[in-house]
Amino acid sequence: MANLKKDQKRFDRKVNAGVDHTRSPDEPEPDLAAPDSASVRPEIITPVRVTPKVPGKGLPLTERSNLIKGVTLTIAFVLLVTGGFWLWHYLASQPPQQTRTEMSVSEQNQPVPEKTIETPEVLPETAPDPAKLAAEEKEAEKKLAEFMQLIQQLEAKGVSQWGDPAYGEMIQLSEEADRLLLESNYAAAAAKYAAAAARAQTLIGQIEPVLERLLAQGRMALDKGNSGLAQQKFSIALMIDPDNRLARHSLQRAKNLDAVMQLLESGNRHEKAGKIAFAHADYQEALHLDPESKEARQALARVKGQIRNAEFQQMMSEGLTALHHNDYQLARAKLLKAKSFRPESREVKDALNQVDQSIRLARIETYRQKATTAEQAENWGQALDAYLQVLKIDANVQFAAQGKERALDRIRIDKRISFFLQQPAALESDRQLENAMALMAEIEEIDPKGPQLKDRFEKLVRIVDAAQTPVKIIIESDTFTDVAVYKVGKLGRFESRQLSLRPGTYTVVGTRDGYQDVRKKIIIKPGQSLLRIPIKCEAKI
Repeated sequence: MANLKKDQKRFDRKVNAGVDHTRSPDEPEPDLAAPDSASVRPEIITPVRVTPKVPGKGLPLTERSNLIKGVTLTIAFVLLVTGGFWLWHYLASQPPQQTRTEMSVSEQNQPVPEKTIETPEVLPETAPDPAKLAAEEKEAEKKLAEFMQLIQQLEAKGVSQWGDPAYGEMIQLSEEADRLLLESNYAAAAAKYAAAAARAQTLIGQIEPVLERLLAQGRMALDKGNSGLAQQKFSIALMIDPDNRLARHSLQRAKNLDAVMQLLESGNRHEKAGKIAFAHADYQEALHLDPESKEARQALARVKGQIRNAEFQQMMSEGLTALHHNDYQLARAKLLKAKSFRPESREVKDALNQVDQSIRLARIETYRQKATTAEQAENWGQALDAYLQVLKIDANVQFAAQGKERALDRIRIDKRISFFLQQPAALESDRQLENAMALMAEIEEIDPKGPQLKDRFEKLVRIVDAAQTPVKIIIESDTFTDVAVYKVGKLGRFESRQLSLRPGTYTVVGTRDGYQDVRKKIIIKPGQSLLRIPIKCEAKI
């Protein structure tokens, strides 16, 4: 643009200078030093470059000669114009002084006054310095480029929507700069462009604060239900920052605002009419369109509270009814559902405690019945398990504590009876016989005795009696052998001797000097018939 303007100005100066570009090269050159050409600023014209054709392959010789002559005259004309311009410039800045020889004789004979009043010398208007003018033009174009870069940045941010009054001042300064540039007043144009760029820099510095202000104004409009104003503010904010998530999200909220308000009004009408389900649907849809709507959230919470209250009362009623019918599991489920609506309700806590107590007592009773049945069947292991389950529920239940001890005693007695019944030989030991007799005494104290205990006790009595009943044996010897019976004592020498021994295992030993000892092991069983045992040392050493 600037180059086109420069070319236009150059063309105008050429026209004003009256340069006749149509004259032939043979016409005389214009007198550039003439007095009437003082106001004409000559223009340096760059000669047209003409590439002559190669001889023999282009123009005829005559045409080539004329062409060369024209080019030569053009170059000469340019040199003449340039020399005349510099001569004119020199004469205009330093007018020639008349020498003393050129003065007339009368002027030389005139006396010189002592003091003369110097009048200011009126100089002709000097032509602008081309170098300075070019530098000013270049500076103006530089300032224009800087301003255009800033204005493009601002236009991309939608400055026309938010930048007043600084934006208006910037545009006015740029228009004044354009006018001065067209008038070739480059220095003033550069100053105006610089001032406009300063306004642009000010606007760029305001982008972030303006964005925050627009977002705040948009949110305020949303809160007041002004959809149009909110959309306007958020749209301008998106011009400044197209990637701003808050502005984009809020703009969508503003677009949905009218529909949200209609749903809120509809829900309010349904709520007043007692149509809670319809009100709930409207409020829920409004909150779906605008999850950040305080009114929709509050209205939905209010309706949900009414629904929860109705469901709470229903769950409480069903829970208490189930409790009265001893359906504790159903009662507990209903009351827990009621608790989900009102976690801090004292009424629910009391009802649940009552259910828990009923369930606890029911479980205790169930285990008590199991224990009683097990005792009647003399299954003391199952009885013990049932009593332990009761004590887990409540360690202070007396019947369970007593039943536990009773079951443990009966289990211990059963184990001891089983031991003696399965290993009656153990009664050969005096200590075990005493233990069996003590066990019998303990069993005799039990009242009542179950059928199994009676039967087992009688078996124990029989084997204990058998273990205590002596069996007669006869030991036969030769009067030379010394006889001894372990656990009985030394019997001495004899030919025959009768002993009464309790059932059990005994060892009879015979010794005699010069003879090998004789050792015999005998087993005496309860009720065994008369037993004869010979003991004689007959093998000499």
